[in-house]
Amino acid sequence: MKTRIILIFGILFYLNGFSQQLTRIDSLSQRPKPEYRLTVKNTIIPVSLITYGVIGLNNPKLKRWNTGIRSEVLEHINTKYRADDYFQYVPGLAVYILDDAGLKAKHSFWDRTAILSGSFVLQLAAVRVLKHTTGVMRPDSSSATSFPSGHTAMAFTGAEFLWQEYKDHTVWIGVAGYAIAGTIGFARVINNKHWITDVFAGAGIGMLSTKISYYTYERFKLKQRSRGQTHAVIVPYFNGNGMVGLAAGIQF
Repeated sequence: MKTRIILIFGILFYLNGFSQQLTRIDSLSQRPKPEYRLTVKNTIIPVSLITYGVIGLNNPKLKRWNTGIRSEVLEHINTKYRADDYFQYVPGLAVYILDDAGLKAKHSFWDRTAILSGSFVLQLAAVRVLKHTTGVMRPDSSSATSFPSGHTAMAFTGAEFLWQEYKDHTVWIGVAGYAIAGTIGFARVINNKHWITDVFAGAGIGMLSTKISYYTYERFKLKQRSRGQTHAVIVPYFNGNGMVGLAAGIQF
């Protein structure tokens, strides 16, 4: 009798372990895989732009190139453009305009707003810190806050945001956003407010800030979902009177 009870208890213990293993496997299979990753492949462009801008702070050849481009621009373009103060926000706002018009964005209103806010905070912090630590004089000598271009960073933050939200619809929406952002960067050079290296660095900061925001927000959401997963537990019991059974519990 004791041998039979021990045998039954052993079988139930094995079944319990097996059922828990199935629960873990099922939980892992249902866990959504992250879409947004920070890899060399998808960050090489913004990192390269930032690196180029940083190198240009002290590299004599790049400094001469900055001066040469500025001279060519001032010689052939005399018009100043003030629309860049407003159009820097267009790529980001385009997501909300298109979604309201019926072309649904990838994320809900509050999710994409949280992502965009995170992107804005990241790029603003990076731009402010660099402006006040590098002390690069603007081409028009108006202030020593030339590096990097904040307008360009803002525009490319929105362009990357627009790309991520609508790349599954068509690539041309993202291309249009980047074209606008590039125009903003060029306008900063035309207006004699930034060197070309300032613009490159600003573009890289804007793009990278948005990528990091998507990555961080997705991990946050996945962590929230994993906390809400259901786990089933099966436990064998023996009450000492020869009764053997199973106790089941579910945790939400």
